[in-house]
Amino acid sequence: MKRIVISTLLTMYGAGFALADCPADFAQVLQSFKTAGPYHVTMDQSANGKTRKMEVDVILPSSFHMKSPEMEAVMLSNGEWMKIKGKWMAMPAMMSKMTTNAISQGFASGMKGMKNLQCLGPQPIDGANLTSFAFDSSGQAMGIKASSHVVMYVDANQKPSVMVIDGTAMGMKSKTVQHITYDPSIQISAPQ
Repeated sequence: MKRIVISTLLTMYGAGFALADCPADFAQVLQSFKTAGPYHVTMDQSANGKTRKMEVDVILPSSFHMKSPEMEAVMLSNGEWMKIKGKWMAMPAMMSKMTTNAISQGFASGMKGMKNLQCLGPQPIDGANLTSFAFDSSGQAMGIKASSHVVMYVDANQKPSVMVIDGTAMGMKSKTVQHITYDPSIQISAPQ
């Protein structure tokens, strides 16, 4: 599970500014994503014939609340908690630091590892035509290398709305579809 979370975080937050020939619009979209405020991500990931669903509330740069049928976790800059057998447990400070470092590495690594940017213009997705971009990304965090091909669909406010990610991590191929909803009322705090 941690491998999937790290791979997903590398892809979600590892995208960096384009140095290719694509218009500066893409850089503006990424900047708006980083500064958009709280948002909710619904993810469906298929790998090895299985589909996993995950819901994630995000407040960048360091607050995440992840839920799936298999687990629930809260990550903040001052700690990490996991729900185990129905009870919240604080993770060791070292684990929290490793996760924070993995996210930071994902940002840095993804910025360097992004290539083949394409501006695709309006493309159909979920019954709408949204401006889209495609790129390849690769990065490494906590010793896990991940690579992916990403198609990002942008809403009318120039913020990512849907991301379709074909990825590989530790030799496993996966397809992840993320739907992103921006919601300023989202709050993430340590579980009680």
